[in-house]
Amino acid sequence: MISKAWKILLVLTFARMTMGVQFQMIPALAPVLTANGGMSYAGVGTLTGAYLVPGVLVALAGGWLSQRMGDARCVMLGLMLMALGGCGALWAEAFNAQLFWRLVAGSGAVCLNVLVTKMVADWFDGRGDLPTAMGLLVSSWPAGIAIAALALPFVEAVAGFSAALLLPVLLCVAAFICTFLVWQEPPEKPDATASNKKEKMHQREFVMVVMAGLIWGLYNTVFVGVIAWMPALFAETGVAATAAAAYASLISWVGIASVVAGGWLAGRLKRPDVLAVACLLGSAGLICGLAAFPPVQVGALSMLVLGAVIGPIAAIVMTLPVKAARAQTRGAAMGLYFALYYAAMGFAPPLYGVVGDATQTASAPLYMMAGVLVLCTVIWGGFRRFYRDAA
Repeated sequence: MISKAWKILLVLTFARMTMGVQFQMIPALAPVLTANGGMSYAGVGTLTGAYLVPGVLVALAGGWLSQRMGDARCVMLGLMLMALGGCGALWAEAFNAQLFWRLVAGSGAVCLNVLVTKMVADWFDGRGDLPTAMGLLVSSWPAGIAIAALALPFVEAVAGFSAALLLPVLLCVAAFICTFLVWQEPPEKPDATASNKKEKMHQREFVMVVMAGLIWGLYNTVFVGVIAWMPALFAETGVAATAAAAYASLISWVGIASVVAGGWLAGRLKRPDVLAVACLLGSAGLICGLAAFPPVQVGALSMLVLGAVIGPIAAIVMTLPVKAARAQTRGAAMGLYFALYYAAMGFAPPLYGVVGDATQTASAPLYMMAGVLVLCTVIWGGFRRFYRDAA
């Protein structure tokens, strides 16, 4: 019999997966969108990025709003906005209209992302399977992207372009219904919408949440960055572009499994931080080694190893804001945490590109990413010091 906590986790994981599907909808259907000059590649890129543009402001607003409306209502509001934005894309013809509806859907997705993490944290706080739960939740984003990349072109080929656009909308509606039917407040949880709604984070909580958010944001820029820059590194050694891209994609596919496995393993370790730091430093070392000596003959194997080492970090990082903030302030804490994530995702990748342009080599940005992972370990040490002092 599945416990109530795990039923809720599965529903919220499904809801978060719909976010990955909707995000990947534009890249997955790019060949159709650009066919016969229908849309430029710049337009495709703009619509793709617009999904995350509302990130910083909406993340902060979502944390604040959850303390007034309640978590489940905010998540269902996010799913409604995602469905509304998806329906708008069905009817919009002008590019500006498509961009508007993409921003609407992205705003809902950001609100959803902040709150489902908090809701899982509330149910699993203090339990040994918290890292496992966070690992499963985190894996839903790349899983949704992978599903969209495979399913949407197939649906478009079989049932048409409108059907492919409609599928993410139907998933959002299904997630809305499941959340409405399954969600309930965890037992013995302080009511964040009543007596505690004006509760503010203590200074120590604020500093710890900022540290956790920086780690999460910087780590994700590296995870995305290595997938983006590894094909260029392989191409410099004469590997065909298609093979180079296939090699790099293995990091993402293995990462889905290693995130969940890392959460499961962390839940059984007395000091999961040791695993996280080992993976951070191990990933930094692997990236440096790959940048210095591109493994042309064992490209696929090297990417599998990197994906297995870099993935487990995610599940453990996601437990940090749970440790940092009290239940009464967790909504605002998660808003700040994800605002820093979106800020890092907005600013760091262009910096990697600047370094690549300045050096005219793919290895320099990878060295920079390895340094970012080392910086994450330093910030993690600061977090642990604050956490020990607070205990």
